[in-house]
Amino acid sequence: MYMNIYLKAIILAVCLLLLAGCWNSKELDDLGIVVAVGIDKTEDDQFLLVTQVINPSEIATDAPTTRPPVSIYESTGDSIFEAFRNMTEKSPRKMYLSQLRVLVIGNRLAEEGILPSLDIFYRDHEFRTAFFVTIAKDTGVKDLLKVLTPYEKIPANKLMHSMESVQKSLGSSKGIVIDELIAQILSKGQNPVLPGLLIEGDAEIGTAIENIEKIDAPTQLRVDHLAVMKEDRVIGWLTPDESKGLNYITGDMESTTVSYPCDSEGLVSVEVLRTDSSSKAKFENGTPSISIELELEGNVGELNCPIDLTKAESIETINGDVEKKVKQKMEAAIKAAQEDFGSDILGFGSLIQRKNPDYWKTVEKDWNSHFKELKVEIQVKAQIRRKGNSTQPITIEE
Repeated sequence: MYMNIYLKAIILAVCLLLLAGCWNSKELDDLGIVVAVGIDKTEDDQFLLVTQVINPSEIATDAPTTRPPVSIYESTGDSIFEAFRNMTEKSPRKMYLSQLRVLVIGNRLAEEGILPSLDIFYRDHEFRTAFFVTIAKDTGVKDLLKVLTPYEKIPANKLMHSMESVQKSLGSSKGIVIDELIAQILSKGQNPVLPGLLIEGDAEIGTAIENIEKIDAPTQLRVDHLAVMKEDRVIGWLTPDESKGLNYITGDMESTTVSYPCDSEGLVSVEVLRTDSSSKAKFENGTPSISIELELEGNVGELNCPIDLTKAESIETINGDVEKKVKQKMEAAIKAAQEDFGSDILGFGSLIQRKNPDYWKTVEKDWNSHFKELKVEIQVKAQIRRKGNSTQPITIEE
């Protein structure tokens, strides 16, 4: 009998615990949903913090209004944490940070070193780690986050989707989330790259609602190429071809195009649909080298050349031309990393560390100087799978 009483009491206690409300719950009406954050350093060496916050009433309605879909709040402080608290003087709501899409780092901070500034975004429990980290190129973070974008009401969503689209369809840039970035900065065998964001057009016009009321918005946000870092400082930028070459090497190329002129006239464009990159460290007489093998598959996307695709030799010729063009981009990326920047953004040091830990201990403190002399061999194998609906170019008969 007593056992039954005790059992009922335990069950009742458990039910009461399950029925309890959240101790730290917040009403949506009391929160400002932050979707983008910009950080930089001011001239007096304080931290600049800019947040892009959703205006819920403008997002929820389908009726056109003259109010923008987001608001910008700005504050400064001796630390980023302090700047967030100082923002309460301007914002009517508490900043809710779990929906953050993009973190934009300004030029001054990027050149000084970003690792200490990333601590709060990785440490604070309110931040998720799925947001992209980017660099504002040739513009201030506030100017960039103030630009209104067509099609996507929320500019931060536009930036996030654009970075995903560029990586999946073009390969001239790629997104990186904060935990990957921190891991690469702390790694002795690889320096990170960061995608750049820039403003095309007049930044002041981009802040007006008229910017999104035109078919062709005069001011737009664009995903640029990749910023090269040495440890946690930005030291330069890759070109489009160098950015693609880096993504080929690191295995981050999902899809892109390879275009080149014919021997006579016209142009061939190949759609790259799949790549498989493999990099290995080798040692010969105690000297390390890197071997890269890349396999890619693609389709003929456009043909303006007098080439007969029914012939096997024509396909082999296209395969060879694609291999040559892709290899040139990979070589350009290696040359830029070794000669122009002296920064191992390709992760070759990590390969050597895994292959020969004893050798790595002798070079890890001065790896970037050894990286400049590292020999790299590249092999590219291309295979055209489909020719499209036509095996002949469309030409006018004379």
